[in-house]
Amino acid sequence: MAKPRRKRKNRRLLLNVYRDSLGSWPEISPAEELLEYFSDHDLIGWRSRGKELQAYHYLWFYELESQRAANQQELIAALRSTPGKVVNLDGWGRAMAYKYSDLPLSYAGSLKWVGGRFNYGADIDESRFAPFPALYLAQDTETGFREMNGLVREDQRSGLTAEELSLCSRSGIAWVGVEGSVGNIFDVTHVSNLKAVFDVLSKFKLTRNVRDAEAKLNAKPLRLVKTAKELQRSLMAENWREFPALFSTPANSQLFGHLLSLAGFEGVLYSSTITRRLNLALFPRQFKNSPSVVRVVNPPGSARCVELSASSYTDTEED
Repeated sequence: MAKPRRKRKNRRLLLNVYRDSLGSWPEISPAEELLEYFSDHDLIGWRSRGKELQAYHYLWFYELESQRAANQQELIAALRSTPGKVVNLDGWGRAMAYKYSDLPLSYAGSLKWVGGRFNYGADIDESRFAPFPALYLAQDTETGFREMNGLVREDQRSGLTAEELSLCSRSGIAWVGVEGSVGNIFDVTHVSNLKAVFDVLSKFKLTRNVRDAEAKLNAKPLRLVKTAKELQRSLMAENWREFPALFSTPANSQLFGHLLSLAGFEGVLYSSTITRRLNLALFPRQFKNSPSVVRVVNPPGSARCVELSASSYTDTEED
């Protein structure tokens, strides 16, 4: 028989209101300025938990990574079964910080930190995942600015819209219009294009070791994608930076981008999670022996890196 619960006293939030003469600051005791408190014991516990989570993450990630390696050729063949498409770049462009506008097509920034949605950056474990660059373009200015700043349509601050905030950036921003045409682009906006590669991925399994580790940590059971639509959603996840930033392992979309580059695709076409318009991630190293070309529209005379093509893709990376 369960013990009867003691009646709990209602607790009130104590709020101290300070009043002082106009124009002067109230005097507050240092003890009342404490925002958070934790002990050495708490800190040791958090560190231990962090190590356990890292070990668990590595356990399931490298189980799947070994299966990706064992099935790499089958995955590449599945990707190649989907014909690449040609994208006309009229009206497309790139939003960037104004201070970099003299190098409008430089993609050196994509190699910094964890990289971009579809490429590895230097801060992911370089010994296992060699960084590779990507050039990111947007279908229109709104998509470019919002993607650059991570602002959704509803974002407003101090009465200003997200677009107005973008245009009023303290450091200054620039929209670089481009022209040209790129080919052999993998289109992930259509679920049907992912069916063949999903059929390979659907065979992947996790061992009992992973499930036991989940139970020990009381972690939410890891769920593998069950449909091509779920695979598409995982590639477009808004929090794709979580694993690269916390655990130094690539996101699903970055692994997918690497497979696309191995399969010879020159880029990937995908929808913006913010505006639902189109974005492009181009893999410049695939431009070797390619007729694809990206040119800046009316660049200033002092600008460099104004063209991406078979003859210039390496120059752009060096800058």
